[in-house]
Amino acid sequence: MPDINLTIDGYKITVPAGTLIVEAAKTVGIEIPVFCYHHKLDPVGACRLCLVDFSPGPPRPQTACTTPVSEGMVVRTQSAMAVQARADILEFELANHPLDCPVCDKGGECPLQDFTFRHGYPTSRIDGPRLHFKKPIPLSDKIALDRERCVLCYRCTRYYDEVAWEQELTTDQRGVQSFITSQFDQPLQSIFSGNIIDLCPVGALTSRVWRFESRPWDMTSTATICSRCAVGCSVTQWQRRGQLVRVTSHENDDIDEGWICDRGRFDYTDVNDPSRLRAPSIGGMRSTWADAINAVAAGIKGKGAKLGISLPQDITNEEAFLFRRLLDGPLKGAKVKMHGRTAIPAPASETMRIREIDDARVLVVVASDLENDVPIIDLRVKKAVSKRGAKLIVVYPDGVDFDRNPSTVHIRNAKGQAAAEVRKLASHDLLTNPGGPVAILFGDGRGSEDIKELATACGDLAEKVGGKEMPLYRATNERGALAAGVAGWDSLDRVEALFSWGPPPTAGIPASVKFMAAWDHLPRAGYEKAVVLPAATFAERQGSYTNVEGTVQFLRPPIALRQPLMEGWQVLCELGTALGLPLDYVGIFPIQRELGIQAPEPGPAPTPVLVGPAHP
Repeated sequence: MPDINLTIDGYKITVPAGTLIVEAAKTVGIEIPVFCYHHKLDPVGACRLCLVDFSPGPPRPQTACTTPVSEGMVVRTQSAMAVQARADILEFELANHPLDCPVCDKGGECPLQDFTFRHGYPTSRIDGPRLHFKKPIPLSDKIALDRERCVLCYRCTRYYDEVAWEQELTTDQRGVQSFITSQFDQPLQSIFSGNIIDLCPVGALTSRVWRFESRPWDMTSTATICSRCAVGCSVTQWQRRGQLVRVTSHENDDIDEGWICDRGRFDYTDVNDPSRLRAPSIGGMRSTWADAINAVAAGIKGKGAKLGISLPQDITNEEAFLFRRLLDGPLKGAKVKMHGRTAIPAPASETMRIREIDDARVLVVVASDLENDVPIIDLRVKKAVSKRGAKLIVVYPDGVDFDRNPSTVHIRNAKGQAAAEVRKLASHDLLTNPGGPVAILFGDGRGSEDIKELATACGDLAEKVGGKEMPLYRATNERGALAAGVAGWDSLDRVEALFSWGPPPTAGIPASVKFMAAWDHLPRAGYEKAVVLPAATFAERQGSYTNVEGTVQFLRPPIALRQPLMEGWQVLCELGTALGLPLDYVGIFPIQRELGIQAPEPGPAPTPVLVGPAHP
């Protein structure tokens, strides 16, 4: 597409054809205030706050969020007409808005506050009774709605329609009486519902988990990686006085595009659990680290196949590297079972990247319910279908959320027969002439499929249609653990000694176990007589994960580890020494150097947006 030349407030710029004025202004650091506009949603021009003056064009303010640039256009954001129009709109927005700022969770990071200060009238000419609603409304056990604060930007309802493909939110009544409500007053069920909290430009939608907990100015935030599944979404974790109080999204267009699932957003309260394990214990009695580690070493050394080891799904690459050395040495022959992993083997070569899903013309999803297995990839597939015109074929025995789109081709195979259905797809009408890239995403059917047969069938299909494959691992660092050779799939039945790292085995503690060591951050049933080592949580750990596409991403803990807790690599080094295998590392960086991974250099600081006054 050709580039367009235009002028904004005296700045001559060149942008691609089709760029909206509001986006063009960002390239030169000019702020055009918006409520309804969001760069991941279709523009609607509902709030009218982005009014600007431009020529050639009619002599009236027009919305910058719905108007694409044109050759030779001259845009004036600070003309008297544009400034007064925006101030008028803000006056109307505030007509029924309550003065909840002292108690509102959005206070201190609220666009309505900021825009009123920068673009609004100093006083209001409207002096009448305000509209009142019952408040707050619990939309779910995680989200509260305050209708009095809502400015009807429709970001939340549009997100549900366009991105999540759900119909859980709608608008009721008409005119000034309009309000946001759930469909048929039912609680929100979507695992993507928490994103509407980040999308809301005012304090109308807030987290009930974080409600009245803290303020933005008394928290510190850290950009890090989510530990709840294999996608590896970028998140921001907020801490206050040593406690994790909030998790929000942190946009990474290569992976998550700024969306996270509710598991990543709300499942963090265990970090602050008052019953957290803080010190080692032996048989329920508090112990020193040295005594506990020696007791663990004595109980697991030389057991061979009689030793079972349960690994957590979020083991870091650095921990996996050290653990591999233990398995090759004093723990040789032990049975290993990794929590939450699939049966999919390590990839033989480079796999498709998440971002490449956007460009696929045909998507084939096999043996996986993406919504539960890899939630944000589910949203990526929906975007490719609804916004980029891709065709979708699903091979899965049960209903999936993609069925909401009438154009989805859903082949319901019998369990264990996915490979047979995949072999038939090469002659499918959508794949005989796809018209562009083909993406094949396959899981393991939650253990119901013969994974070797299925992987071979998907590989053959990719070769025939010229497609790319993406194996859908589920465990947080499953791909990294596979690369390290520690992602075991062994049965732990009949083991005599058990080293339970993280939560106990899903199938329970085997009855044959005579010695048990647990390395966990919470007390659980079965730990009463065990040697227990306290573990750091995801909010306190350093290290890295390898996500589903093979990208290595680094953890940045928002909370400093408090003694006597130790990081995972430290515990493994001490355990190695007790087992007769010295692991002499003075920090995590020497381990990463030996692994051959290095944290990326920080990028340049973003260009600040101009926030000068624009009062009429």
